[in-house]
Amino acid sequence: MENLEADSKFLKKALIVNVVGTILKVCGPLLTFVMARIFGAAEFGIFVSAQTLILTIAHSATLGLDKGLYWYLPQNKLNRRVLHDGIMESFWISAAIALLCTAVIFVGSFTPYISAELPWYALSLLFYVGTYVFSTASEGNRRPQNAVFVNSFLTVTLAPATSIALYYGGIPHALPLGLLVGQIVGFMVHFVLVRRQFPDMPMNPGKLVSRSLLLYSLPLGFGEFVSSFLIRSSLWLVMLFLGPEKAGAYGIMVTISNALQTIRVGFTPILTPVVAGMDKDRLHTDLKPVYSYCVFMVTFIQLLIGFFIVLFPGEILGIAGKDFIVQPETLGILLLVHLVAGFGGMSIVVLNGMGKSLYSLKMDVLSLGVALISGYFLIPAFGLVGAALSMLCYNLVAIVCNNIYLFKMGLWPYSSKLISQIVWIVGLIAFYIVINAKFTDLDLITKALVYAVVLAMLGIYWVVQKKKIEADKDSAQKVSK
Repeated sequence: MENLEADSKFLKKALIVNVVGTILKVCGPLLTFVMARIFGAAEFGIFVSAQTLILTIAHSATLGLDKGLYWYLPQNKLNRRVLHDGIMESFWISAAIALLCTAVIFVGSFTPYISAELPWYALSLLFYVGTYVFSTASEGNRRPQNAVFVNSFLTVTLAPATSIALYYGGIPHALPLGLLVGQIVGFMVHFVLVRRQFPDMPMNPGKLVSRSLLLYSLPLGFGEFVSSFLIRSSLWLVMLFLGPEKAGAYGIMVTISNALQTIRVGFTPILTPVVAGMDKDRLHTDLKPVYSYCVFMVTFIQLLIGFFIVLFPGEILGIAGKDFIVQPETLGILLLVHLVAGFGGMSIVVLNGMGKSLYSLKMDVLSLGVALISGYFLIPAFGLVGAALSMLCYNLVAIVCNNIYLFKMGLWPYSSKLISQIVWIVGLIAFYIVINAKFTDLDLITKALVYAVVLAMLGIYWVVQKKKIEADKDSAQKVSK
């Protein structure tokens, strides 16, 4: 049985991988901004919308089998199955569905219902699902560094770089072709890495996916489908009500603010197995220090990035071009969304680790309903600000419901030491308001000095707070023993 000390060591090692992945992810968005500037707001807006649709289809095509491998591969050794059982079976099912979806899109492009440009994006579907399956296979086999390098750096950098090169080469359909090249290379690298881990794995497994893996994965797959629509609902509504140019501008601001979301999402595969390994007694003694440590680390890193974005929004948006500087106050609301989600949103990770996947699915459906209803009224009235407010609405509803559910089970995973994190989050939002209210106009050098002072203050805070959290974990460990 795992204990708090082992969990703490795992969290610290996984944190390093997560931070490295976050640093690598900077390269992709930077090139995306350059790409947006080159192609223009309208064409880039169409690209963003088409890509999000393809991502949604790709996630759905896996039927959740990619996420199921997180759980299934570690079980192979325990149940004395071959270690690679489930990998190729999952790939072939996902690939067949992806090819079927691609064919439907190609046929549909000859009708008035599907754009003639969409089939070019659909070419990437097969390689997207292959990347998902082989990436999670590596993570399920405790090789998270593979996914970090390929998913966080290689594909997201190669795709926009290729699109830019094709554009200057005068080749048409540069955006979807760049996406295709990035996914092909990522798929091939992942496949080679998985083959090295499992050299005896046959291309044809000679059997269908196991019943246990399928039953475990299907709820995850349906939840992924709903979640994909949820995440992208505001962008699609902006495209519907405000047009491609506003969608492109909103897409850039979402990309910038997603730097904060990336931190929280990166902790999902870290926290989930830790919670899943806790029995009822440990949930009452060890969950609070483990969860509070994750929340502290997520929000602390978010604060480092958030202050930079607040101080240098013009410089960041300027990379994409002046056409994308539309309703900049939207960015502040998006930052608030991810800060709030970083603090309270990981409660759903705890519930999933406890096996409450059906509840998670219900919350995804509820959140999607809130997102669509609020977006329908807010976006036409307030534009991009309305889209950000819609995102804030459904996140707050989900966070409140999740924490009430935990409280009813007798669990409250928040340490009192996290109150100071709330103060910092409020401080960041207040700082954003002051900067954007034009009470003062700071030049670039002054902004750099202010950010240096903030970093120093956060550094001192880190040293003091880390000691308090470690003390909490030590006392909890004594109790659990």
